[in-house]
Amino acid sequence: MDYLTAEQVNERLTMDETIRSIEQFYLDDSNGDIIMPDRMHIEDGDNTSLLMPSYYGDYYATKLVGVAPNNTSLQKPTIHGLMVLYSRQTMEPLLMCDAVPITGLRTGALGGLGMKYLAKENASSLGIIGTGTQGWSHLHSACSVRSIQTVKVYNRSQAKLSTFIERAKQAFPSLHIEQASTEQLVRESDIIVTTTTSEKPVLPELEPAAYKGRQIVGVGSFRPAMQEIPDSILKEADEVYVDAPSAFRESGDMIRAQELGVDPDQTLSLKEIIARNHRPQNPEEQSVIFKSVGAAIFDLIVTKALYEKIR
Repeated sequence: MDYLTAEQVNERLTMDETIRSIEQFYLDDSNGDIIMPDRMHIEDGDNTSLLMPSYYGDYYATKLVGVAPNNTSLQKPTIHGLMVLYSRQTMEPLLMCDAVPITGLRTGALGGLGMKYLAKENASSLGIIGTGTQGWSHLHSACSVRSIQTVKVYNRSQAKLSTFIERAKQAFPSLHIEQASTEQLVRESDIIVTTTTSEKPVLPELEPAAYKGRQIVGVGSFRPAMQEIPDSILKEADEVYVDAPSAFRESGDMIRAQELGVDPDQTLSLKEIIARNHRPQNPEEQSVIFKSVGAAIFDLIVTKALYEKIR
Protein backbone atom coordinates (compact mmCIF):
# COMPACT_ATOMS: atom_id res chain seq x y z
CA MET A 1 0.00 0.00 0.00
CA ASP A 2 1.32 3.41 -0.97
CA TYR A 3 1.13 6.55 1.14
CA LEU A 4 0.94 9.98 -0.51
CA THR A 5 1.63 13.26 1.23
CA ALA A 6 -0.46 16.36 0.60
CA GLU A 7 2.12 17.64 -1.87
CA GLN A 8 2.14 14.33 -3.75
CA VAL A 9 -1.66 14.27 -3.99
CA ASN A 10 -1.74 17.78 -5.44
CA GLU A 11 1.06 16.94 -7.88
CA ARG A 12 -0.81 13.90 -9.22
CA LEU A 13 -4.42 15.10 -9.47
CA THR A 14 -5.62 18.39 -10.92
CA MET A 15 -8.80 20.30 -10.18
CA ASP A 16 -9.99 19.78 -13.75
CA GLU A 17 -9.63 16.01 -13.34
CA THR A 18 -11.42 16.12 -10.01
CA ILE A 19 -14.36 18.06 -11.42
CA ARG A 20 -14.66 15.62 -14.32
CA SER A 21 -14.52 12.58 -12.02
CA ILE A 22 -17.45 13.78 -9.89
CA GLU A 23 -19.46 14.96 -12.89
CA GLN A 24 -18.95 11.63 -14.65
CA PHE A 25 -19.99 9.78 -11.52
CA TYR A 26 -23.39 11.47 -11.70
CA LEU A 27 -23.67 10.86 -15.45
CA ASP A 28 -22.99 7.14 -14.98
CA ASP A 29 -26.21 5.15 -14.74
CA SER A 30 -24.47 2.32 -12.89
CA ASN A 31 -23.98 4.18 -9.61
CA GLY A 32 -26.75 2.40 -7.77
CA ASP A 33 -24.43 0.19 -5.75
CA ILE A 34 -23.52 2.88 -3.24
CA ILE A 35 -23.45 2.32 0.49
CA MET A 36 -22.98 5.56 2.39
CA PRO A 37 -24.14 5.95 6.00
CA ASP A 38 -24.42 9.44 7.42
CA ARG A 39 -21.05 10.67 8.54
CA MET A 40 -20.40 10.36 12.24
CA HIS A 41 -19.88 13.64 14.11
CA ILE A 42 -18.13 13.53 17.47
CA GLU A 43 -18.02 16.95 19.08
CA ASP A 44 -15.42 17.75 21.70
CA GLY A 45 -15.88 21.36 22.71
CA ASP A 46 -15.12 23.45 19.64
CA ASN A 47 -13.44 20.51 17.92
CA THR A 48 -15.17 17.97 15.68
CA SER A 49 -14.11 14.49 14.61
CA LEU A 50 -15.68 13.17 11.41
CA LEU A 51 -15.75 9.53 10.34
CA MET A 52 -16.91 9.12 6.74
CA PRO A 53 -17.14 5.62 5.19
CA SER A 54 -18.56 4.75 1.77
CA TYR A 55 -18.73 1.92 -0.78
CA TYR A 56 -18.96 2.23 -4.56
CA GLY A 57 -18.04 -0.08 -7.42
CA ASP A 58 -14.90 -2.04 -6.63
CA TYR A 59 -13.91 0.17 -3.72
CA TYR A 60 -14.47 0.91 -0.06
CA ALA A 61 -13.08 4.10 1.44
CA THR A 62 -13.04 5.85 4.77
CA LYS A 63 -11.93 9.30 5.81
CA LEU A 64 -11.11 10.31 9.36
CA VAL A 65 -10.89 14.05 9.88
CA GLY A 66 -10.34 16.33 12.84
CA VAL A 67 -11.49 19.95 12.68
CA ALA A 68 -10.02 22.29 15.29
CA PRO A 69 -11.16 25.90 14.59
CA ASN A 70 -9.01 27.33 17.38
CA ASN A 71 -5.85 26.14 15.65
CA THR A 72 -5.90 29.44 13.81
CA SER A 73 -4.65 31.20 16.94
CA LEU A 74 -1.86 28.61 17.19
CA GLN A 75 -0.77 29.21 13.59
CA LYS A 76 -1.72 25.63 12.72
CA PRO A 77 -4.08 24.23 10.06
CA THR A 78 -7.65 23.78 11.31
CA ILE A 79 -8.12 20.45 9.51
CA HIS A 80 -6.09 17.23 9.74
CA GLY A 81 -7.02 13.78 8.49
CA LEU A 82 -6.29 10.50 6.75
CA MET A 83 -7.94 8.96 3.70
CA VAL A 84 -7.75 5.22 2.99
CA LEU A 85 -8.98 3.40 -0.13
CA TYR A 86 -9.60 -0.37 0.02
CA SER A 87 -10.56 -3.18 -2.31
CA ARG A 88 -14.27 -3.70 -1.74
CA GLN A 89 -13.98 -7.44 -2.40
CA THR A 90 -10.97 -8.29 -0.24
CA MET A 91 -10.89 -5.23 2.06
CA GLU A 92 -7.16 -4.90 1.40
CA PRO A 93 -5.89 -1.33 1.73
CA LEU A 94 -4.80 0.05 -1.63
CA LEU A 95 -3.85 3.65 -0.93
CA MET A 96 -3.48 5.91 2.09
CA CYS A 97 -3.02 9.63 1.77
CA ASP A 98 -3.37 12.94 3.54
CA ALA A 99 -7.09 13.69 3.64
CA VAL A 100 -6.72 17.47 3.53
CA PRO A 101 -5.91 17.76 -0.21
CA ILE A 102 -8.60 15.17 -1.01
CA THR A 103 -11.11 17.27 0.95
CA GLY A 104 -9.88 20.44 -0.73
CA LEU A 105 -10.07 18.95 -4.20
CA ARG A 106 -13.50 17.40 -3.82
CA THR A 107 -15.03 20.40 -2.04
CA GLY A 108 -13.56 22.75 -4.60
CA ALA A 109 -14.86 20.49 -7.37
CA LEU A 110 -18.36 20.42 -5.86
CA GLY A 111 -18.37 24.20 -5.68
CA GLY A 112 -16.95 24.33 -9.19
CA LEU A 113 -19.75 22.13 -10.50
CA GLY A 114 -22.23 24.42 -8.76
CA MET A 115 -20.63 27.34 -10.60
CA LYS A 116 -20.50 25.48 -13.93
CA TYR A 117 -24.23 24.74 -13.93
CA LEU A 118 -25.68 27.65 -11.95
CA ALA A 119 -23.51 30.77 -12.39
CA LYS A 120 -24.10 33.07 -15.33
CA GLU A 121 -22.03 32.14 -18.37
CA ASN A 122 -20.18 35.45 -18.54
CA ALA A 123 -19.15 35.48 -14.87
CA SER A 124 -15.65 36.95 -14.73
CA SER A 125 -15.23 38.20 -11.15
CA LEU A 126 -14.80 36.08 -8.03
CA GLY A 127 -15.00 36.98 -4.35
CA ILE A 128 -13.59 34.69 -1.66
CA ILE A 129 -14.25 35.05 2.07
CA GLY A 130 -11.78 32.86 3.97
CA THR A 131 -8.23 32.08 2.85
CA GLY A 132 -7.78 28.51 4.07
CA THR A 133 -7.72 25.27 2.09
CA GLN A 134 -11.22 25.77 0.73
CA GLY A 135 -10.60 29.34 -0.35
CA TRP A 136 -7.61 28.11 -2.33
CA SER A 137 -9.46 25.14 -3.87
CA HIS A 138 -12.37 27.33 -4.96
CA LEU A 139 -10.03 29.79 -6.62
CA HIS A 140 -8.84 26.84 -8.73
CA SER A 141 -12.31 25.47 -9.44
CA ALA A 142 -13.76 28.86 -10.38
CA CYS A 143 -10.95 29.37 -12.88
CA SER A 144 -11.62 25.88 -14.25
CA VAL A 145 -15.28 26.54 -15.10
CA ARG A 146 -15.46 30.29 -15.81
CA SER A 147 -13.21 32.89 -17.42
CA ILE A 148 -12.27 34.61 -14.17
CA GLN A 149 -10.35 37.88 -14.56
CA THR A 150 -10.58 39.58 -11.17
CA VAL A 151 -10.57 38.20 -7.62
CA LYS A 152 -11.49 40.01 -4.40
CA VAL A 153 -10.41 38.36 -1.15
CA TYR A 154 -11.36 38.95 2.50
CA ASN A 155 -10.00 37.35 5.65
CA ARG A 156 -9.94 38.46 9.28
CA SER A 157 -6.21 37.76 9.57
CA GLN A 158 -4.26 40.29 7.53
CA ALA A 159 -1.16 38.08 7.57
CA LYS A 160 -3.02 35.09 6.12
CA LEU A 161 -4.78 37.33 3.63
CA SER A 162 -1.49 38.75 2.36
CA THR A 163 0.05 35.29 2.11
CA PHE A 164 -2.94 33.99 0.16
CA ILE A 165 -2.89 36.88 -2.30
CA GLU A 166 0.84 36.54 -2.96
CA ARG A 167 0.50 32.79 -3.47
CA ALA A 168 -2.48 33.33 -5.79
CA LYS A 169 -0.61 35.92 -7.85
CA GLN A 170 2.21 33.45 -8.40
CA ALA A 171 -0.17 30.62 -9.36
CA PHE A 172 -2.44 32.82 -11.51
CA PRO A 173 -0.29 35.65 -12.89
CA SER A 174 -2.95 36.72 -15.39
CA LEU A 175 -5.54 37.47 -12.68
CA HIS A 176 -6.05 40.78 -10.93
CA ILE A 177 -6.20 39.82 -7.25
CA GLU A 178 -6.71 42.21 -4.34
CA GLN A 179 -8.08 42.41 -0.83
CA ALA A 180 -11.47 43.98 -0.24
CA SER A 181 -14.07 44.60 2.42
CA THR A 182 -16.98 42.17 2.44
CA GLU A 183 -19.29 44.84 1.02
CA GLN A 184 -16.92 45.72 -1.82
CA LEU A 185 -16.40 42.01 -2.47
CA VAL A 186 -20.14 41.40 -2.83
CA ARG A 187 -20.81 44.42 -5.01
CA GLU A 188 -17.92 43.64 -7.39
CA SER A 189 -18.10 39.82 -7.69
CA ASP A 190 -20.24 37.66 -9.96
CA ILE A 191 -19.48 34.59 -7.83
CA ILE A 192 -19.10 34.84 -4.04
CA VAL A 193 -17.56 31.94 -2.08
CA THR A 194 -17.76 31.67 1.71
CA THR A 195 -15.33 29.19 3.26
CA THR A 196 -15.42 29.88 7.00
CA THR A 197 -16.64 27.94 10.03
CA SER A 198 -18.27 31.04 11.48
CA GLU A 199 -21.34 30.81 13.69
CA LYS A 200 -22.29 34.36 12.67
CA PRO A 201 -23.03 35.35 9.06
CA VAL A 202 -19.96 36.63 7.21
CA LEU A 203 -21.84 38.17 4.27
CA PRO A 204 -22.99 41.76 4.78
CA GLU A 205 -26.63 42.75 5.16
CA LEU A 206 -27.21 44.72 1.96
CA GLU A 207 -30.28 45.65 -0.03
CA PRO A 208 -31.61 42.59 -1.95
CA ALA A 209 -30.67 44.19 -5.27
CA ALA A 210 -26.99 43.99 -4.31
CA TYR A 211 -27.11 40.20 -4.60
CA LYS A 212 -29.02 40.07 -7.89
CA GLY A 213 -27.05 38.54 -10.73
CA ARG A 214 -24.67 36.89 -8.27
CA GLN A 215 -24.13 33.34 -7.15
CA ILE A 216 -23.24 32.52 -3.55
CA VAL A 217 -21.32 29.27 -3.04
CA GLY A 218 -21.42 28.43 0.67
CA VAL A 219 -18.96 25.73 1.73
CA GLY A 220 -17.83 26.47 5.28
CA SER A 221 -20.88 25.73 7.43
CA PHE A 222 -21.04 22.00 8.19
CA ARG A 223 -22.53 22.00 11.71
CA PRO A 224 -26.00 23.16 12.79
CA ALA A 225 -24.52 26.00 14.85
CA MET A 226 -22.62 27.44 11.87
CA GLN A 227 -24.19 30.01 9.55
CA GLU A 228 -22.29 32.03 6.95
CA ILE A 229 -25.26 33.45 5.03
CA PRO A 230 -27.58 35.99 6.72
CA ASP A 231 -31.28 35.31 7.14
CA SER A 232 -32.17 38.16 4.79
CA ILE A 233 -30.23 36.58 1.91
CA LEU A 234 -31.58 33.10 2.59
CA LYS A 235 -35.11 34.50 2.60
CA GLU A 236 -34.77 36.69 -0.49
CA ALA A 237 -32.77 34.29 -2.70
CA ASP A 238 -34.43 33.53 -6.03
CA GLU A 239 -32.91 30.06 -6.35
CA VAL A 240 -31.44 27.71 -3.70
CA TYR A 241 -29.56 24.49 -4.47
CA VAL A 242 -27.54 21.98 -2.45
CA ASP A 243 -24.88 19.42 -3.26
CA ALA A 244 -26.76 16.80 -1.23
CA PRO A 245 -30.06 16.69 0.73
CA SER A 246 -28.08 16.12 3.94
CA ALA A 247 -27.27 19.84 3.86
CA PHE A 248 -30.70 20.47 5.39
CA ARG A 249 -29.69 18.38 8.42
CA GLU A 250 -26.03 19.30 8.79
CA SER A 251 -25.60 22.97 7.92
CA GLY A 252 -26.92 25.85 9.97
CA ASP A 253 -27.40 27.80 6.74
CA MET A 254 -29.79 25.26 5.30
CA ILE A 255 -31.51 24.51 8.60
CA ARG A 256 -32.24 28.20 8.85
CA ALA A 257 -33.24 28.41 5.17
CA GLN A 258 -35.83 25.70 5.77
CA GLU A 259 -37.19 27.61 8.74
CA LEU A 260 -37.48 30.66 6.49
CA GLY A 261 -39.51 28.80 3.88
CA VAL A 262 -37.09 26.93 1.60
CA ASP A 263 -38.64 23.53 0.86
CA PRO A 264 -36.07 20.68 0.79
CA ASP A 265 -38.39 18.63 -1.42
CA GLN A 266 -38.32 21.41 -4.03
CA THR A 267 -34.57 22.03 -3.80
CA LEU A 268 -32.46 20.39 -6.50
CA SER A 269 -29.32 18.52 -5.43
CA LEU A 270 -26.14 18.34 -7.49
CA LYS A 271 -27.13 14.87 -8.72
CA GLU A 272 -30.38 16.26 -10.13
CA ILE A 273 -28.71 19.38 -11.51
CA ILE A 274 -26.18 17.34 -13.51
CA ALA A 275 -28.61 14.61 -14.58
CA ARG A 276 -31.06 17.22 -15.90
CA ASN A 277 -28.37 19.57 -17.21
CA HIS A 278 -30.26 22.18 -15.20
CA ARG A 279 -29.57 25.91 -15.50
CA PRO A 280 -31.34 28.81 -13.72
CA GLN A 281 -33.69 30.56 -16.13
CA ASN A 282 -32.26 34.04 -15.67
CA PRO A 283 -29.06 34.04 -13.56
CA GLU A 284 -28.15 37.54 -14.78
CA GLU A 285 -31.08 38.92 -12.77
CA GLN A 286 -31.41 36.37 -9.95
CA SER A 287 -29.68 35.73 -6.65
CA VAL A 288 -28.60 32.08 -6.59
CA ILE A 289 -27.33 30.08 -3.61
CA PHE A 290 -25.47 26.78 -3.88
CA LYS A 291 -24.74 25.17 -0.51
CA SER A 292 -22.16 22.40 -0.27
CA VAL A 293 -21.56 20.20 2.77
CA GLY A 294 -19.80 17.30 1.07
CA ALA A 295 -20.32 13.56 1.56
CA ALA A 296 -18.15 10.50 1.91
CA ILE A 297 -18.93 9.26 -1.60
CA PHE A 298 -17.23 12.32 -3.10
CA ASP A 299 -14.03 11.53 -1.18
CA LEU A 300 -14.14 7.98 -2.51
CA ILE A 301 -14.67 9.16 -6.11
CA VAL A 302 -11.72 11.54 -5.93
CA THR A 303 -9.41 9.01 -4.23
CA LYS A 304 -10.48 6.40 -6.78
CA ALA A 305 -9.53 8.80 -9.60
CA LEU A 306 -6.17 9.40 -7.94
CA TYR A 307 -5.48 5.69 -7.39
CA GLU A 308 -6.46 4.66 -10.91
CA LYS A 309 -4.33 7.45 -12.40
CA ILE A 310 -1.15 6.47 -10.53
CA ARG A 311 -1.77 2.69 -10.71
